[in-house]
Amino acid sequence: MYIVFLVIGVIITFILSVLSGGGASLLVMPIIATFIGVQGVAPIMTIGIACSSVSKTFFFWKYVDWHLFKWLFPSTVIGSVIGARLLAEVPTDMLQIIIGLFLVSTFVQFKTPKETEVAKKRTIKAWHFAPMGLVVSFLSGLIGGVGPLMNSAYLKYGMSKEALLGTRSANAILLHVTKIISYAALGLIDAEIVKYGLIVGVAAMVGTYFGRMVLGKISEYMFRMIVVSSMVLSGIYMLYKNKEYIMSFLNDMQF
Repeated sequence: MYIVFLVIGVIITFILSVLSGGGASLLVMPIIATFIGVQGVAPIMTIGIACSSVSKTFFFWKYVDWHLFKWLFPSTVIGSVIGARLLAEVPTDMLQIIIGLFLVSTFVQFKTPKETEVAKKRTIKAWHFAPMGLVVSFLSGLIGGVGPLMNSAYLKYGMSKEALLGTRSANAILLHVTKIISYAALGLIDAEIVKYGLIVGVAAMVGTYFGRMVLGKISEYMFRMIVVSSMVLSGIYMLYKNKEYIMSFLNDMQF
């Protein structure tokens, strides 16, 4: 019965993920942890999101920015391998708090465009994505998923909703396949992990299909507002999830 609840939860989450430009990992993580356990979260999420990314790339293939993808390619491979290698060795609580604070700061750092300005103006160049991709893919390999961490960069690059989803998903395939190979080489994937990863993956593909249907009915302006809001909410969630660590850290800082 718990598998039914897992599937329903993943489908709903990935519908929302399409509308918000990503971030499903942050919502699916606690669902997987509840049903399977914390140790399996990163590899199961990786397999599941890889499946979802394949379906998103298929749906939005003609919108993929391959010029941008070429800048992301090498840094994505390198960062994800290093992050996966350090998965079992580095405490991730502080990293999640830092990411959470960054996502919450989106409200300040990203100027919300007016509806008449939904912006094709680019304030970020393609080559900027190489160093950003290295950091984000490293964090993804280490934590299992970092949600919509780069979405503000995609928006500042001037992408449409379809281009953002297509390009982000094409890069995510590369990211998650590299992570799967790294996890397998490190002995972090077994038959049980693969089974649940595929269950999550199939449910994610179903959610992506229905999310795509809804996406066509909303404007570019509304999409951008949803993306920025989802980044802030994702950050708040990450901070809330680590509230005990934050309180412990603050107590230790008191003299």
